[in-house]
Amino acid sequence: MKRIGILLTVLFITTAIFAQKGKVTSALSYKDSGELEKAWETIEETIDPENNRSKRSIDWPRTWEARGEILREIHRQGKTEIVDDPLFKALESFKKGIELDDRDRYTKSIVVDLKLLQIDFSNFAIKNFQSEDFDTALKSFEKYLEISNLQPVIESMEAEFLDTAIIYNTGLTAYKAENWEKAIEYFLQSAEVDYNGPESYQFSYNAYQEMGDSAKAVETLQEGFEKYPGSEPLIVALINYYIETGNANDAVNYLDKAIKQNPKNVSYYTAKGSTLEKLGKEDEAIEVYMEAIERDSTLFTPYYNLGVIHYNNGVEVMNEASQIPPDATEEYDAKIEEGKNHLQNALPYMERAYDIDSTEMAIMESLRQIYYRLKMNDKYDKINEKIKSISQ
Repeated sequence: MKRIGILLTVLFITTAIFAQKGKVTSALSYKDSGELEKAWETIEETIDPENNRSKRSIDWPRTWEARGEILREIHRQGKTEIVDDPLFKALESFKKGIELDDRDRYTKSIVVDLKLLQIDFSNFAIKNFQSEDFDTALKSFEKYLEISNLQPVIESMEAEFLDTAIIYNTGLTAYKAENWEKAIEYFLQSAEVDYNGPESYQFSYNAYQEMGDSAKAVETLQEGFEKYPGSEPLIVALINYYIETGNANDAVNYLDKAIKQNPKNVSYYTAKGSTLEKLGKEDEAIEVYMEAIERDSTLFTPYYNLGVIHYNNGVEVMNEASQIPPDATEEYDAKIEEGKNHLQNALPYMERAYDIDSTEMAIMESLRQIYYRLKMNDKYDKINEKIKSISQ
């Protein structure tokens, strides 16, 4: 009789277990038929700690996997009135199922579920990125990456979950969200796997600048340039950094590297000429500007800068002449003649710059002064009238 009692107890426990597992099946059936509210209510009963029967299913891995599938469907159908943040809760449910599964190899279904969940997170991230909800987009991309690191599930199925483009996009989203530390973290990861490396380094540089860490900013640029020496954006960023921080010699060094890599980019010559001027190396600057003109005679800046150099020299010499005593006529005349020669040298460059861009007031003012000093009355009257008409 005692033995029969034991058998009845075992049968009762087994029946209870199967009853709860049957509820999991019922919940999935409700999901498949589109009855998501019933599906959610039913699956929640299987993990309710207040329900004694749920103790039979709450530690069953399949319960949590099914719950994740239901949450994922609630998200896909946009039924967030049933439960908030279903997509994020789906991942937590799948993770709970993985935690409870102590087998060496996991079921194929959980791997498929995780792959599908990654697609959902990617789509949700893009949707929120486009609507400029960058915080939610960032969270979604990060969950995508979290799935990629769910070991040993992925290893057990030899599944490939990592998408290098997602790492980069996560960095870009963090950047848009002005989460500078995370932006740097993900951009440097992206560069490490050689995905959009130059852009990743430049975004990291910008993020460090936003954080006010100039030392790390330039260190990142230098590291990027060493890894991608052919990247024009990186070398330009380095050049601009050194120009802005007053390190003209370093700027010239990187400009020389840039010119060596791409001698057809005339803007490098112009930038080098301007930097050499700042170093007081006027003659070298003139040579570089002349080389720029030889390579492209349609550019405004090298002509204008050449004209300004000669013009300023002429004005400086004429100012010196004004300080000469009235009785030193020969010395005065020599200085005036020297000044006029500088203005004469400036004239063709200024006129060519004016031909390229006739709207620049600085050129018109310079030309008016040159025409006046050189007594070129017809040209003076013409440019003077134009300046007056603009000023009125």
